[in-house]
Amino acid sequence: MFDRLSSITSDTERTDDLRTMMRSMPCMILGLVLLAGCGSDRESTRPTVGPITESVYASGVVKAAGQYQVYPVATGQVTEILVHEGDTVKAGAPLLRIDDRSTSASARSASAQVRLLEQNASENGPVLVQLRESLAQARDRYVVDSANYERQKVLWSQQVGSKVDLEQRELAYQTSKAAVVRATKALTESRDRLRTELEVARNNAAISAAGNNDRTPSSLIDGIVYDLLVEPGELASPQRPVAVVGSANDLYLELEVDEKDIARIQVGQEVAVTLELYDEAFDAAITRIIPLMDPRSRTFTVEARFTDRPPRLYPNITAEASIVLQRKDRAVTIPASYLVGGSQVLVGDEERREVRVGLRDLERVEVLDGIDSTTVIFKP
Repeated sequence: MFDRLSSITSDTERTDDLRTMMRSMPCMILGLVLLAGCGSDRESTRPTVGPITESVYASGVVKAAGQYQVYPVATGQVTEILVHEGDTVKAGAPLLRIDDRSTSASARSASAQVRLLEQNASENGPVLVQLRESLAQARDRYVVDSANYERQKVLWSQQVGSKVDLEQRELAYQTSKAAVVRATKALTESRDRLRTELEVARNNAAISAAGNNDRTPSSLIDGIVYDLLVEPGELASPQRPVAVVGSANDLYLELEVDEKDIARIQVGQEVAVTLELYDEAFDAAITRIIPLMDPRSRTFTVEARFTDRPPRLYPNITAEASIVLQRKDRAVTIPASYLVGGSQVLVGDEERREVRVGLRDLERVEVLDGIDSTTVIFKP
């Protein structure tokens, strides 16, 4: 009877174990499925064939050709603004007037000095007329004394008259001759001195006139007044700009390129430009490279001109650009995120393969050798 009870107990325990195992099987199966799934969830891809463009990023602003800040030379109060923002001006057109009384007085004084010296330096002026009259009188006296001296010498040769008379005639002759020389020299020196003084006075007048012109700063180019930086009544000085002037039609891009990229930039390269004003990109081309690095930003400045110009442009608006270095229409490429160490890809769990890369853009890398379009690669 006890053996029968033991047998029944063993069967019951086996039944309970079997039930427990059955209850745990779904968890075991789920675990195996999860383990298998973990191995198959690894992201993979194959190289694709398509276009790729390698470019360099640059940022900058739009500039007007010839754009500059107008600085006055004279210091004084602004009395009148002669233009408005947006006005088209010609080269030499005055922009404003500055009150500088000292410069104006100097200009008037210089002009008066020129007029006085022009009168004196003239051949009909009072100074030279008086000197010529003195020279004429000296020559007349010389002619008389010369004739008297020659006559007295003839008489003396005939034993007529005294030696004292001869000596007196000779002394008068020599004196008259010296007077002619002095009068001639005085006339020549005075004429030269007056002409020199006149030239100096004219130069001073020109300088004063330039100072007078400095009281009306003008545009150096044909263009547009983009900004006026002073108001009537304010003090203008050479340390503060009063206006901004630039070309009305010739606007270009001034871009900053990092020093690590500048060696690959060349004149003529294509540029894709985006502006804050527009949602579309515009085409441009590199026209100039400034060969001096800014030590603060470690960048080089390059200029580009629009080949596909926007409808309207304004100086100093922000621009972002992609300078095209190279372009291929058919290239074997992979996502840049699949590249390991710059020259390897994963073709298995632990298997790496060396590849030779070519062009790059922000998302993809060209593969020149090592894999082909049938190779499966895994994301690291």
